[in-house]
Amino acid sequence: MTDMIEANMEVEYKFWAGGLSKKTFHDKIVAVAGETYEPLYVCSCDDYYLGQKKGSFLRYRKGGGKTELTLKIKRDGGNTVRKEINLNMTDNDDSSVVEFLTLSGYKKEFSVFKEAWIWHFDDCDVSYYTLSDGRSVIEIEATKYDLTSDGVKIIDDWTEKLNLLSIDEVNREPRSLFEIFTDEKDQEGIADQIAELADDYVKSYSEHTPEPYVING
Repeated sequence: MTDMIEANMEVEYKFWAGGLSKKTFHDKIVAVAGETYEPLYVCSCDDYYLGQKKGSFLRYRKGGGKTELTLKIKRDGGNTVRKEINLNMTDNDDSSVVEFLTLSGYKKEFSVFKEAWIWHFDDCDVSYYTLSDGRSVIEIEATKYDLTSDGVKIIDDWTEKLNLLSIDEVNREPRSLFEIFTDEKDQEGIADQIAELADDYVKSYSEHTPEPYVING
């Protein structure tokens, strides 16, 4: 992994929470911190817009009393270290932002709704959020570091402190939310195509199947 000092960087791990409830996770946070930490609660809607260039997308987030546009670019081919630029759009009305995206060649692909609980620490933010389909995700993001390696060490340390890798129902997710929902959208499209082909086959077979020949006698 390339080490660097660069502004607007994101260093984070993402995990599927599985059967680990928010309450249980909160208890783990309190045990590690040694004191009660009340999380920040935020509900948000993330609209993902796909650009004309392959893999190009923008996230338009609405929630917590503000709106923002986010651009993310991978570093070293993965999602642990990414360039992230956030633009505060709160002073702009929603229709203007959408028109700006449309005129810039971006097309809305899907929306992701979630409610999140965020614990702020000196060197990282830890969040637990639940998607509208009921699945929950844990994210650990480094917030105070100079080099990329320092940021990775922070999230490694917090992963170990919270003992996440030893919990059977918790699994590391290398994809971004955009990639996850894009993959699932593509899979749904393939499933729909297969179902449509099956319906067409059944219809065609029924139309061309001859009536049974009966001998009267």
